[in-house]
Amino acid sequence: CNLNYNMTGAIIERYSGERFDQYVKHHVLDPLNIYGGYCVDSLDKNRFATIYDFNKETVKFINSPNAYAPRSEEISHYEMGKTTPIFSPTGGMKISATDLAKYMIMHMNLGKANGKRIISKKSARIMQTPLSTDENYGLAILKTDKLIEGKTLTGHTGSAYGLFSTMFFEPSEKFGIVVISNGCNPVYDNGFNVFMKNTVNSLYKNLIAQ
Repeated sequence: CNLNYNMTGAIIERYSGERFDQYVKHHVLDPLNIYGGYCVDSLDKNRFATIYDFNKETVKFINSPNAYAPRSEEISHYEMGKTTPIFSPTGGMKISATDLAKYMIMHMNLGKANGKRIISKKSARIMQTPLSTDENYGLAILKTDKLIEGKTLTGHTGSAYGLFSTMFFEPSEKFGIVVISNGCNPVYDNGFNVFMKNTVNSLYKNLIAQ
């Protein structure tokens, strides 16, 4: 599926005439008052958290500097609709948990947040409608009952360079949880990172299900 994200980014550039990272900034991030982006060179490096990749052979965490590798050289030779993968539409967004929660709220409200409509209700519903009966995956968003017992949640997981993220919400009960880890031992259970799953359940039990 990751190749399709790159293709989608290229289509956005061809259709809009705007570079992918700038399009996302102007049409999604800025309206939601989110600090972040796909172009690492445009962000304040002092705000970057160090990311660690877990080495199973040495059982140690290793600094993963490639997570913030500059793209200035590639950008200088950029071709719209062709070299879009430079920004990694597959998962190159640099964002904090607080700002990711703003994006999550937009999806929970079917495309609207911060008093602004980002995508239409129709598009939001399409994104959240499972297309695969095996994985319950829609368009970049999935539904699962394997994260919190007794709850069907909607959201997405991410992983890159040692970072792991989880963003899920329950639209009818109006709660959501975002967790971002800068490094962990990636053991999985029912398709979910155990560390992230345990953290999500701890937050739910102690902050929401009281």
